[in-house]
Amino acid sequence: MSLNKLKMKAAKKNIYLGIDGVILTRGVIPALHLDKFLEYILANYSVSWLSSRCQGSSEKTVKYLSQFLLPETIALIKTIKSTSFRLDKTEAIDFNKEFYWLDNQLFDSEKKILAEHDEYNSWIELDLIKNPNQLLHLINSKLKFP
Repeated sequence: MSLNKLKMKAAKKNIYLGIDGVILTRGVIPALHLDKFLEYILANYSVSWLSSRCQGSSEKTVKYLSQFLLPETIALIKTIKSTSFRLDKTEAIDFNKEFYWLDNQLFDSEKKILAEHDEYNSWIELDLIKNPNQLLHLINSKLKFP
């Protein structure tokens, strides 16, 4: 790998993903445009789970999501890194690196931590019920590289 590619890879922003309301909507229905979204973010960002469904190992997450997602989608999610935290999901965020956090809702304590780090705008609030095409819109707007 060339030095420039190594630098670009090291400079990738982090994306932290929730599961409910991000990957799955209405409980167990895969989000629209999920494969296209995952392919895009996995190619352009360093992607990690930020969910109580994934604590230190992605194995349980993959097993859980395998009930609802196609094998091609499971192959993509297997490459997402795990995180762990005790109480607030913000414990797992690397605040020394630029990031986006995609989730449908946060606890007030998590919002407060984001604000204290001047990173409140790094949270992208998803509402796939009101806006089923939101994942597609994100890769064509806020998450799009110039």
